Amino acid sequence: MPQHLLLDIGPSVGGHGARGIGRYVRGLTDAIGQWSAERQEIVWALSPTGDTPPLFAGRSVSASLLTIRPLDLGWILGSPAIGRAVKRAGATVFHATDPHRPSRLRGVRQIVTAYDLIPLHEPGMLDSWQPHHRHAYRVYLDQLRHADAIVAISTTTADDVSEQLGIDPARISIVYPVVQAPAAIERAPAAEPAFLFVGALDSHKQPGLAVAALAEFRRVQGAGTLRFIGPSGPESRARLKHLAGVAGVADQVAFLGRVSDGELDSEFAAATALLCTSRIEGFGLPGVEALLRGVPVIAVDTPAARETVGSAATLVESSAEAIAGAMAAPLPVADVTRQALTERFSLQATADTLWAVYERSLG
Repeated sequence: MPQHLLLDIGPSVGGHGARGIGRYVRGLTDAIGQWSAERQEIVWALSPTGDTPPLFAGRSVSASLLTIRPLDLGWILGSPAIGRAVKRAGATVFHATDPHRPSRLRGVRQIVTAYDLIPLHEPGMLDSWQPHHRHAYRVYLDQLRHADAIVAISTTTADDVSEQLGIDPARISIVYPVVQAPAAIERAPAAEPAFLFVGALDSHKQPGLAVAALAEFRRVQGAGTLRFIGPSGPESRARLKHLAGVAGVADQVAFLGRVSDGELDSEFAAATALLCTSRIEGFGLPGVEALLRGVPVIAVDTPAARETVGSAATLVESSAEAIAGAMAAPLPVADVTRQALTERFSLQATADTLWAVYERSLG
């Protein structure tokens, strides 16, 4: 078996925030920590700054050029920088985890992680990007097409990659994110029905639909609040505040922005239910996090929602009336459901599936 595989842990140490891609890559490194020492020694880490977990002591390389933001044309410098790092590590396989920094490498096999292909389904998203951003995305799609192996974060994403890019499903493996609940879970529901929306205020997540659902819920029930948690630009917040004002719920809608993990746990503890209104997702992390904390989930019925939260959540059509109806009687989360999700998205489950991918790639 070849000596080294180089894993890009860059997203976990900056560039993608505390959640999302960064959280996924941290889950991979934590999963590697479950392996035997013999297996761990095969994997080296690539970090832009050189900051690496103790797990990779003596098995890491850095590349200062990777500290340049990818969307500031830093991705152009990525390929040569990554190529040099691969040689320094003596690696024959490179695991690319950053879709914002696609690379074209020679003489090395590549594993590429696919999170979603949402921009291909949202033309407005692509149109809003700068020309060099769109070009970088096309390079990333090309990287997926030519990858020796693809790691998809869900079957939903794997199916989309196969269909949209014409890739043989045999080249795609599913490695789910690691999703863990706090050791101690205490529910403390608010006196008034309190609903959460967790995620960026992107158009495909349909935050406006959540506002409309709250307005419909209050029209019937006479109470209820909605709190948005996640990154958002001033224009997105302004649009939603305007919608809330028109719907007559401006005082019942709040925007918390990014919060710490501890603050998020507190918000989950007080929530009546989580609203997942996305029309398309690669995975849908907040829904799984909520269920693991005993928080009911109401989600628009999509392939990702069926795969990740399934019958444990209330799946509804994409309408304010349907969502509001479910908000009136959220489906309680059974202990057996939480246990099943805990096992499905555990460190050990990710460790096993990731090793299977690496073992095949290393030959």
